[in-house]
Amino acid sequence: MSSLPLLVIVAIIFVVLAIVAGLLKEKSVGRADASHSYELRKPFFSPAERSFAGVLEGALPNGVRMFGKVNLADVFKARKGLSQSERRSALNSIDRKHVDFLLVRSSDLAPLAGVELDDRSHERDDRKDRDAFVDEVFRSCALPLLHIPAQAGYNQAELRTKIAAVVGPR
Repeated sequence: MSSLPLLVIVAIIFVVLAIVAGLLKEKSVGRADASHSYELRKPFFSPAERSFAGVLEGALPNGVRMFGKVNLADVFKARKGLSQSERRSALNSIDRKHVDFLLVRSSDLAPLAGVELDDRSHERDDRKDRDAFVDEVFRSCALPLLHIPAQAGYNQAELRTKIAAVVGPR
């Protein structure tokens, strides 16, 4: 008789330990082991983007800065008043899409315009669809989006004029 309560206590302890172990395992499910799952992407920009970035930096008016490869979800959000389903759909549509460069006001980093460097990949049908969608997102939020054709060299003064036309004089 005296061994029965001891067995019950041991069984309860095992059950509690199993539950705690399960909860700890459940907490880590879906979380990648950072030390084994990631590596640094190199380079951040393609050679064409890097070349253009240098020209773009020199063409920016005073009071304007640029950021590269900005996720659209960091710039845009779903409008108020959408149903949960519409909101999720809107967010999914911009998920994993970025703009090559985002021009921002230096004082508060408010977005002023996007810049897309259009290389040959933009001639593909899937890219045309993606570009048309991104253009509409920018247009619907009254944020200018410049499309600059990729080329071997750029005229910095011409680029400065195009930027000034969309961000205004600084």
